[in-house]
Amino acid sequence: MSTITLRRLVTLSFALCYVLIGLPLWYKLTTIYRAPLPAEYIESLHTKIHEDIHLTIPVYVQSNLYQFPDVHDAIQAQADELLKSVNEEQRRVQWSLQVLPYVEGKIDAKDDYVVTLVLDESMGLTIPQFGKETIVFFNDESVLDNDLPFFAAQALIEHTFKFEWENFSNAPQKSAKTDSTFKNMAVSYDPNIHISISLLTGDSSPVAWDIDTALKEYLTPIRELLSTFVNFTVDTGIEYHNDLNLNSLVNKSSISWNDLSHTLDLSELSSVNHYQEQNSINLAIVFPSAETSSLEFANATEDNTNWKSFLVPQWGVVVINKDPLPVNAYVTHDYLASVISTFANDIFKLLGLSQSEDDLTSPLIKIDSFKRKIIIDNLEKSITTLSSLVNMTNHLQQMSIPKEVLEDVNNALKIRLQIVDLLNNPELGGDETWNEALRLSNKLVKVCERAFFHKEMVQQTFFPQEHKVAVYLPLLGPITVVTFTAFFKSLKEVLTKSKKCATKDDGKDDTTKNEELKAE
Repeated sequence: MSTITLRRLVTLSFALCYVLIGLPLWYKLTTIYRAPLPAEYIESLHTKIHEDIHLTIPVYVQSNLYQFPDVHDAIQAQADELLKSVNEEQRRVQWSLQVLPYVEGKIDAKDDYVVTLVLDESMGLTIPQFGKETIVFFNDESVLDNDLPFFAAQALIEHTFKFEWENFSNAPQKSAKTDSTFKNMAVSYDPNIHISISLLTGDSSPVAWDIDTALKEYLTPIRELLSTFVNFTVDTGIEYHNDLNLNSLVNKSSISWNDLSHTLDLSELSSVNHYQEQNSINLAIVFPSAETSSLEFANATEDNTNWKSFLVPQWGVVVINKDPLPVNAYVTHDYLASVISTFANDIFKLLGLSQSEDDLTSPLIKIDSFKRKIIIDNLEKSITTLSSLVNMTNHLQQMSIPKEVLEDVNNALKIRLQIVDLLNNPELGGDETWNEALRLSNKLVKVCERAFFHKEMVQQTFFPQEHKVAVYLPLLGPITVVTFTAFFKSLKEVLTKSKKCATKDDGKDDTTKNEELKAE
């Protein structure tokens, strides 16, 4: 085999390896995997976010004196009409009451919603603070005029389920006072919230306090009551030489919250760096330094002249004491009991559970209502996250979509269907139902956020197609030029040689023809 032939074979083999092996391998290694997301289904959910939800709350009716065989049907009709009075466009979520007759022995007023009809001289209602019972008082005249069903339905929707009526139906009678006073007060909901309690003093003298007893007595019951939808972790601490800048109010008379809001420096609380939870509620018990002396509060009452409590929106509570601590002070249980008790009540406002001072609803009903609101909020948040994920992947075509993201998206959609089944089932509605739906909704939010913030997707965002070309061109450019230059050169030589041979053969044919003619 000649050297020229060997060189041509080597050139051809390089070219074939480049085309048959190199290009497919390069394409395989640089191709971005994009799992097929159910984009159309997600966008349809986002367009009509609560179309498949009809939240149903079962309520049981009992009468202690008269037996009304069809009163539950009458109350059901009146409740449906009252809910239909809200414009469909204004309604956030479809919800209704499932009014059922009371069954002795199977229904518990502490776990189930019960309406008790009680004969009295006049009509009225009351909601006990412990339990889920609504007591409706009626008289004989209301029975004769058939006003009892409407009054019971109105008591349920506008009082017992006032939270749902205002948040799901966008009822027009929601008070302006509620909006202005409690707007933006609550911290963002999270299933895990940290409570940080700090005692701050502007002096350096040692301080002791009986905080453990006060917490067990007043805060532990609140933690147990709210444990079904939020898990509280608590830390306590004492900080010296820190009065949150109260020393700047020396000789200031009639200190108001407006003065404190421009003076207090809450960033000085270092405890915020010591917990893992994303959200927190803080309680700062502040004593001025001896140099600051006594403070004078504006609008101070005789019952509480030594300290005042101030709510800080989306942060917590600041308790400002009038007098500094004595040397080697001991903060007594009586003082801490009143402070922690006030703070325990403020927790409901900081969580968004209490939105009006004259709310008659019991804590258990408030908690259930808040659970339902959080469930709906989580459903909205999850679908919005998935829709953002779809829009982002459609906009960034070079972004990879790993299989894990597809698995999380499919899992999230399955969890959502489980939640919808729980909410729509009229046979359910006890604590177990709301707790399970809340747990699933919290899980749903985490799964959706995990899919959206997947690390491979985030990393791929910074490597578009232009960057790939810039990385591979210095390597592939010289190889491509050398390989195909040699290949085309060899191909040209082969074609030139073939042409010369063809010309030579044509010359030989003409000579042969002339010799034959001469012989004749």
